[in-house]
Amino acid sequence: MTLPLSILRPLDPGEAFFFMTDKVSCMNFVVIAERQGTLAPERIIAALAVAQAENDLLRVRILWDEEHGLCFAAGSGTPVPFEAGEFQSNSWQNAITAELSRPFADGANPLLRCLYLQSADATRSVLALCFHHSIADGRAGVELLRRLLELIALAAAAPAPSDTRPQRTLYESFPARFRWSEHPDAAEALMDATMADYKRHGPLAPTPTLSATAQTREPQLIQLRLSTDQTRRLALRCREHRTSVHGALCAAQLIAQQRLGAGPANLFLSCPIDMRPHLHPVPPVTPIAFHVSIVSSPFPVAADTDLWQLARDIMDHTRRQLDRGEGHLFFSMYGLEEQPILPDRLKRFTKTVLSSWQNTMVSNVGKIKPVVADPQVERISFALCPMPYQAIFNAASSYGDQLILNLGYDAARLSPTLAQQIADNMHAQLAAEPG
Repeated sequence: MTLPLSILRPLDPGEAFFFMTDKVSCMNFVVIAERQGTLAPERIIAALAVAQAENDLLRVRILWDEEHGLCFAAGSGTPVPFEAGEFQSNSWQNAITAELSRPFADGANPLLRCLYLQSADATRSVLALCFHHSIADGRAGVELLRRLLELIALAAAAPAPSDTRPQRTLYESFPARFRWSEHPDAAEALMDATMADYKRHGPLAPTPTLSATAQTREPQLIQLRLSTDQTRRLALRCREHRTSVHGALCAAQLIAQQRLGAGPANLFLSCPIDMRPHLHPVPPVTPIAFHVSIVSSPFPVAADTDLWQLARDIMDHTRRQLDRGEGHLFFSMYGLEEQPILPDRLKRFTKTVLSSWQNTMVSNVGKIKPVVADPQVERISFALCPMPYQAIFNAASSYGDQLILNLGYDAARLSPTLAQQIADNMHAQLAAEPG
């Protein structure tokens, strides 16, 4: 099928998954820079224009019709929307949670918004970018925010690069052995093995504290921070116990949720995975693109579960999943390789997604490089509201040797009291001194 000139390409299966999931429950994610001092709005707007010229996916809109299916199309040239305001104390978080539940309009372009907030006394500021999840992942979003801060600091208004060709998509970059459409028997065997693995510890324990009947959505955010000393001590303890910080974060979250219940629980953990190291050739982080997948697995947790053993189990199992190609398979499990994706697919997709097992999610973008041009930046992190079947969406990052966890939850489904109990328990586990 020949596409009209205004249509650029169909959405990749991963991009399509998050576009359609966004129709079920808003999947915006926000990257956030907290800094000392203020920024000049005119510099922010100028920097946004440069960033938009450098990133092709900031100049597109998404069309979904019966003739062409789900496609990226050329945008109208609209600049990135920019809003500014003030905040008191930590009330800037309210503006962030509002962004998490404000969907982009159908056909809108660009699929990015910028929000700048400064404290009433002009001593602090927050710069945030809100993305439609189909055009970027957390790592790409963080790198765009770093680029924006550099442009602002240098008062840069450089012309757009002459070569702004789009990156290869996720599926275009799969290694030959994981191009599942070319290996249907192997794909089916892996799918069977994955489903059997999901059931390896027996029935999953439902989250009794998670409301299944909520008709509204109330995104909320709890930010946990470990000091530099606590972060370094956690990294040292992870090395001593032969695991990773990511494994420890996952284990602490599972243990904290188990402690809300009355006994042992078989809990389901989901983790977005940066697929770049598992693609060929390995794609760069810029310009922005969507290069993540999701792996999930159950883990039994009881009152006497050891944090470090559970962390090792999670780390080892995740590595096995990635080695056998589960990350490359995830979106194919929803039939999203079948093109074109027509609007009538949404009803079936919605039913499938909302029947997902209850889980808790940990998304970790790892260490973020400092913005050398702007030493007043203290923290860079990101946030996302969980889906209706998720208790917590833990958005983890590290900036300046400080671990930052933005725990997103839906107050219509999980009470703020219980969410705070999870947060407090996690902090106690991760910040504990050896003893």
